[in-house]
Amino acid sequence: MATQLYPSKDILFTPQAFWFGENHAPLLGWYHPARKRDLGGSRQCGVVLCPPFGHEYMVSYLSYKHLANTLAKAGFDVLFFDYNNSGDSANLDGDRVAIWQSNISAAATQLRQIAGIEHIALFGLRLGALLAASVATDIQASALVMLAPAVSGRAYCRELQVLRNMSSLHSTSAAAPAEQSTPAEKTEPEQQISDDEITGYEFSAEMRSSIGKLDMLKMPAPDMPVLIMSRDDVAGQEEKLANSWNQSNPHLHLSSSPGYADMMKPDAHDTKVPEEIWLEVAAWLAPLFDIQPVPINEKINLETAITLQIDAQVITENLVSFEEMVGVVSRPVNSVSLTLPTVLLTNIGANHRVGNHQLYVKLARELAANGFTVLRFDKAGIGYSKATPEGKENDVYANGGVNDMRSAMQFMRIAFGSELFVIGGLCSGAYFCYLTAMEEASVKGIILMNQLVYHWNEGDSLEARRKESIKSTHFYVKAIRNLHTWKRVLRGEIQFRQIFVRLSQRVTKRLHILSQAFITKFIESHHFLGKVARQFRQMEARGTEILMIMDAGDSSVDLMTENFGRHGVLLGKSPRVRLEILKGADHTFTPRWAQKRVISVITTHLQKRFQAASANVEK
Repeated sequence: MATQLYPSKDILFTPQAFWFGENHAPLLGWYHPARKRDLGGSRQCGVVLCPPFGHEYMVSYLSYKHLANTLAKAGFDVLFFDYNNSGDSANLDGDRVAIWQSNISAAATQLRQIAGIEHIALFGLRLGALLAASVATDIQASALVMLAPAVSGRAYCRELQVLRNMSSLHSTSAAAPAEQSTPAEKTEPEQQISDDEITGYEFSAEMRSSIGKLDMLKMPAPDMPVLIMSRDDVAGQEEKLANSWNQSNPHLHLSSSPGYADMMKPDAHDTKVPEEIWLEVAAWLAPLFDIQPVPINEKINLETAITLQIDAQVITENLVSFEEMVGVVSRPVNSVSLTLPTVLLTNIGANHRVGNHQLYVKLARELAANGFTVLRFDKAGIGYSKATPEGKENDVYANGGVNDMRSAMQFMRIAFGSELFVIGGLCSGAYFCYLTAMEEASVKGIILMNQLVYHWNEGDSLEARRKESIKSTHFYVKAIRNLHTWKRVLRGEIQFRQIFVRLSQRVTKRLHILSQAFITKFIESHHFLGKVARQFRQMEARGTEILMIMDAGDSSVDLMTENFGRHGVLLGKSPRVRLEILKGADHTFTPRWAQKRVISVITTHLQKRFQAASANVEK
């Protein structure tokens, strides 16, 4: 009887991406069905995972996925979703806090419907916890779990502003001086970071004011079981909140399990999933909701395609999967040209497919509004895609990266009729685009943003590379004029010897490049070029459009110079090679002006290089 009522089929346990919410501003969610159902029932409780804001959302994404899996194994149906104006979800004008509170309510309603359950528990991290607490009573939640909650919205905003100001001071001191550019290379003037942004995300005065009005210490204690989990890096207000709510809620528990600090690292590659905390969450929730013998629906119809209004254009976005990898395809609703190349965007380091500061989401939608079909996807080991063949996650330079790119291209050929491709990426994403373009003739364009590696050997590690790497030469030319720099040298805060050795190596490489440039000026032969320069020359000769975008203070500029000479002189004067250098943009183009500039450069470049030719072919 149990087997008949609760059939054990993998499809029931596989997380499923889908769209839900309002048609004009849909949300993207991941539904994790309860795995306990094959053992005889459901807990009749779903858990809505409320993400944090901005950079904290990016670095905790993998951990949230693991939490969803842990809860599903414990018998809970789980929904992990992106708020409007974040992740893959659509943008929506208005009060951000009110919108996000409404999103949580919509997610709870949706989970009740698709899972056929009665009870809802809310989980939130940082700002996600504050938002969850603010709506828990309204949505009739049955339990609330909060990890490192932002107890006071006003204090939370002040904390982020302090971090932003510290970052701004560092960026100002690191700004690179202007220099003369060649016709193929354009250097953008430096711009200032707005007061209405934080780590590349909108953080306007209106938004800060709205968040500042939320304060858990002024909220009535929710009439439900509450688990508060303290952060383990700095002292927070968790104990103060617990003491306040304990006066009227006897079902409150305060925990201090370690793991928060290791999860919330500056780089998503370094994050460690807090398994101990997730197991504690599941163990705390489980006794509250007994397993009930309720038949389940084997077939769940979830929406995988939506339409979005981008400026004056309408585009579609389809959730796709291939070879256990996941992605989103953006394309125009009308007049899809099969002669235009399809654009593939691959991961920035260990960040999932939305890209830092939603860069890939914004770029994909802008390109789709201009007639291109775009796939942004997660390689193996990133986001919700399968693990690498070695069983690893967050392996930024995994050996299978090129094969993943090929799989994505083959999928687009079969599913969308794509024949030609432009492939783009930032940092490690640029590296895999470079490798793929060398081997695939169907790649007609590459977009390389702040590429830091042209060679990666098995056994190399990011940690070792980081220890060996230094900033751009321009950075040190500017910094040496700053008194603060010399104070740091005297205090032993700067590894002067390492920097001197690496700069000396750069000088040697540049002298070698100068000799190559001198020889090739008189002898038309690629034989005298270095390996990387020869490869780029071969791609250009094959007709590949090459766009390189870099921040002037990033070490990618020096890597480019070491391989191609000053201003890319060894790449020749071909119109198919374009260098774009921005000042003060940083490695991931964090300032919002830099994001807009990068998107504009890429869009206009692809229009100029491919749309005119496409129009002629179709005539």
